[in-house]
Amino acid sequence: MDCTTFPPGISNSGNVPSPAANSTWPTKRPVGKKIVQQSRVSFGASGTVRKQGDEYKLRRELEAMDFVRRETSIPIPRVLESHFDPNGNKDGSWILMEKLSGSQMGIAWPSMTEQARARTLEQLRSHLEQLHKLHPPGDGWIGSCSHGPAYDHRIDNMVTCGPFESVSEFHDYLVAPVKNCPKPDAALEYRKLLPDTCTITFAHADLSWENILVEPETGEITGIIDWEMAGFWPEWWEYRKALSGCRPQPWWFEVLKSVMREYPRQTEVDMDLEMY
Repeated sequence: MDCTTFPPGISNSGNVPSPAANSTWPTKRPVGKKIVQQSRVSFGASGTVRKQGDEYKLRRELEAMDFVRRETSIPIPRVLESHFDPNGNKDGSWILMEKLSGSQMGIAWPSMTEQARARTLEQLRSHLEQLHKLHPPGDGWIGSCSHGPAYDHRIDNMVTCGPFESVSEFHDYLVAPVKNCPKPDAALEYRKLLPDTCTITFAHADLSWENILVEPETGEITGIIDWEMAGFWPEWWEYRKALSGCRPQPWWFEVLKSVMREYPRQTEVDMDLEMY
């Protein structure tokens, strides 16, 4: 799939169409051959959000949020309290955060004026530029902002991965499952399509219309949430992950085109690799 190609009837113009009125956001996301179970979220009467789930995911999220708050002006929830179960019991760990105002971008978008949409795109572009200007120190690595392992359900839904000491090592890891298929020589062909010359930048790595909160009347972004997969990744990873699962919809293609650099070749390759 070439991510610069739109379905028939959709114009590749500067006007961003609306999502379908009956769009839904499942509690389980399809990712390749896997079904990803998301963390449980509950809302308190006092304007709080409690996120409960696996300890390693929540630690990555808390760590990333602290880093983003220090290094950028991106609006993110304030953490009020956290608890990590020492025995590693599932759902025994949680983060309590303030509840941000605003609506999910995908819900608000159909009723927003062109002026409000333009404001959202302008702010989202600025926020992502801030994020992608952050690089790991020294020679760099791919992993969490503390030089530890990262978590990404594209790679493994059950455990953390890395850290990887280079882009080359990460690309080798992505291609490795192909060697176990009936045509292992295909791994070499896929590997040639992933150049190791790209830079490493900090990425949200789960950007979607669910995770961007906006004020519908003004287009002001009130928050970006769900940072558990954030970390230092190859520069193309943000774009590719923003098109994972159910996200490749025409209006969202246009949004991404407006706010970040596109990486259609790497995205196409990794969508293939995800099936192994």
